[in-house]
Amino acid sequence: MKKLFFLPTAVLALFYFLFVSSIVKSDSNINITVKESTDFTGKEFKRSEQGCGLRKNQKGNRDEESVLNIFNSKNSKIKGGIFECSLQNVIYAKWNRNLIISSVKASKGSDNALEIRNSKAIIKDSKFSFSPQNKCVEGENGLLVFYNNILENCKVGFDIEKTDSSEFTAVIFLKNQFISIRHDAFNCHDRYDKKANRVYLFLKDNTFKKKGKDFRKFGKYSNCKKKFKITRELEDAVLNSDFERIDILVRETIKNKS
Repeated sequence: MKKLFFLPTAVLALFYFLFVSSIVKSDSNINITVKESTDFTGKEFKRSEQGCGLRKNQKGNRDEESVLNIFNSKNSKIKGGIFECSLQNVIYAKWNRNLIISSVKASKGSDNALEIRNSKAIIKDSKFSFSPQNKCVEGENGLLVFYNNILENCKVGFDIEKTDSSEFTAVIFLKNQFISIRHDAFNCHDRYDKKANRVYLFLKDNTFKKKGKDFRKFGKYSNCKKKFKITRELEDAVLNSDFERIDILVRETIKNKS
């Protein structure tokens, strides 16, 4: 009677990982959705659609076409990973509370490399690039913090919109690099109440390199009108990822200086 030969579980797991990894790097239909902390360090997720990165090819539903979706998370940390090539956004995040995104790379979005909506989030130590006909990052509503990121080779570096009835939309930019931005570094739009213009920028130590021919720091119509310097206290809260303290300090500044 012949003996049956069984591979050890660890070996089988390794074969499975290698098989899945090969799919991850080549499958044109990659669409990952996470709702809790995930570490993507050392992993690459690249779609293979022709024309990704070109705005004229933008199509499809964001939820289905983005390489990575981050939805409805609370106190989650998304770390690491390379995400590339989409006819929509490359990373799409919405309805997140106290989300931290760190050490990610996203590029070649026909829409934006990162789009984040209705969230309170810190995005740090990351790179968003190569959306030369669109934005590196677009935000809509919420309270967003950008620390030590690179925004490179896009038509617009960052665009923020307020479309809801909340008190304000606020964005903090601390020590970020804008490289090869063709038109505008920042654009701000209050779509809900243009007259009230409750969109606020907090800025400190951001740099602008290899500026495009038509580069403007604050957009064609200077629509980011409500700008504040980041205080040492607010900077410390950012460095400590203290969401509660950040919220308090932003509210106090808006109340006292508006």
